[in-house]
Amino acid sequence: MKPKIIQYSPQYKHDLLEISLEWLNKYNILEDVDIQMLTHPEEIIQNGGYILLSIDEHSRATGMVMLENNKDSFEILKLGVRQEAQGQGIATCLMNAAIEIANAVKKNKLTLCSNHQLVTALHIYEKLGFQYVTYSQNHFALSDISMELTL
Repeated sequence: MKPKIIQYSPQYKHDLLEISLEWLNKYNILEDVDIQMLTHPEEIIQNGGYILLSIDEHSRATGMVMLENNKDSFEILKLGVRQEAQGQGIATCLMNAAIEIANAVKKNKLTLCSNHQLVTALHIYEKLGFQYVTYSQNHFALSDISMELTL
């Protein structure tokens, strides 16, 4: 069954932190900037970005992705799925929804920075057509991979 994808509302603020801390801590890549971003999600939205959540049949958030507005592009941030909900295609559904929004608002590309340890996420990005580009440091000290998708 395809997960339901919704836009963020404040009732899910705690879920953003829970979902992301699970994988950031697992891979030991949690940074102060992550906490800032996850505890102030309204800043992403106020700056023209989006936050998408996957919701299960009990209205529980199972996954998330943030889209930070950067003029002609969105940067994909914090793609994550709860451990118990992995393997159901949720991350791919979230990314497809992100691509749909980017196309709808006429963005030229999606960008992202990641870490080489996040093999499953990298595989999803590759399947969706993201290409590796020369790494250029952005928000995250522990990122070591850059990718982009031209729309």
